[in-house]
Amino acid sequence: MKNFKIIPFIIIAIVIMIWIGWKYLSHDPSLSQSPNQVQEIDQIIFALKKNGQFSGSVLIAVKGDIIYKNAVGYSNLEDSIPNTLDTKFRIASFTKPITAMLILQLVEEGKLKLYGKLTDYLPEFPKEKGENITIHQLLTHTAGITGESRIANLIDIEKEYYSRDRLLNCIAERELVYEPGKGREYSNFGYALLGLVIENVSEKSYNAVLQEKICQPAGMKNTLEDVTSQQIEKRALGYNYNYFTGLEEASFLDMSFCLGAGQLLSTVEDLYLFDKALYSDKLLNEKSKDLFFNSYGWHYQKCSIGKGLKHIRSNSLDGSINGFGSHTQRIEKDTVFIVALRNTKEYKRQIVIKWPNYMVSRILAVLYGKEYELPKKSGAFAIFKEMIDSGKKEAENLSDKIMTKQTNSYYLNNREFRFFEDELKKKDMEKHASNYRKIYEQIKMR
Repeated sequence: MKNFKIIPFIIIAIVIMIWIGWKYLSHDPSLSQSPNQVQEIDQIIFALKKNGQFSGSVLIAVKGDIIYKNAVGYSNLEDSIPNTLDTKFRIASFTKPITAMLILQLVEEGKLKLYGKLTDYLPEFPKEKGENITIHQLLTHTAGITGESRIANLIDIEKEYYSRDRLLNCIAERELVYEPGKGREYSNFGYALLGLVIENVSEKSYNAVLQEKICQPAGMKNTLEDVTSQQIEKRALGYNYNYFTGLEEASFLDMSFCLGAGQLLSTVEDLYLFDKALYSDKLLNEKSKDLFFNSYGWHYQKCSIGKGLKHIRSNSLDGSINGFGSHTQRIEKDTVFIVALRNTKEYKRQIVIKWPNYMVSRILAVLYGKEYELPKKSGAFAIFKEMIDSGKKEAENLSDKIMTKQTNSYYLNNREFRFFEDELKKKDMEKHASNYRKIYEQIKMR
């Protein structure tokens, strides 16, 4: 019977612990007033540059004012042209919230209805498919339009030029993957249809509508549609990292294939102006802004800060396209905006070239006074590279230095070791793979 008396106290203790944990994790932190913030941020960016983990531009604004902006690496490696703050990068999927905004603006003007049928605005689309698809479903990836991961020959077809009619036919000829409204599949093709709707309804090109409705009101002079065949001033080249040979120019992609979903170029300063305009009524009315942030555009997420378990509520979005990546973070309560645009990435993982949120988590830690570590390099990759370039003995020496803390520049991750062992096997480098495995086993035993 005594045990039964203890149970209520245990339950109360558990409830208190859950409440304390919820309070600690759920409340957004407050901005720090550290006088060394800019220097700390500069250290983070310098470490990323030194490690070869980031090439691109970054901008940070607090309370609406820019406190830091910088550009590192090269926009053109062959000609040694450096990235600058007005270098134009492909912003990849950050094109999508801009497409969503153009749709909402047309709704405000009475030219579109969110629950209007696709075939009302794009009559060329097959009626048997499009009459059950709404604009809302296209915006929310619930229309049943196929995702590109299902397209077996994607690498080949995205290299070709697509007129608007050809792009429409490319999408229309594919079967719906589910009944509209009955599932969700992330679909660039769905946003391409929205791009076509914008052009049909406005009777102007996507780029013309973009300039008129967003760029001019916001003062954005370096944001435009990327046309592959045109010479565009200060447009960066994109690079992918090959684990065996280093940086290589990214595979060709004709941007006509990316309408509405990822075809835009921009700069960090222009995206700052875009964010700033959202605190006004220049782009959307209050009702549309609510839809933009809560339903269709720049969604709210919990983003990690530094080393601990702390998170903060923000609008954030990552974008990825051949050789390029983008990351935007907007914390409305503090008028904080962080944008990082890069022109290097990895084809498979984020080991050598770090995804921008690796940077942003540390920047947030500086801004909000939380603990963080300066960026480190992958020990698994460094040992892998030493094995290939110099041999087993040198790889073992580097492993010993890392394990005995003679160098503090590396982190160790078991999954990365397994990944690089598999990469060696795929290249039929069995002897290297065996030696690499032995070093990995020795590290695990220490």
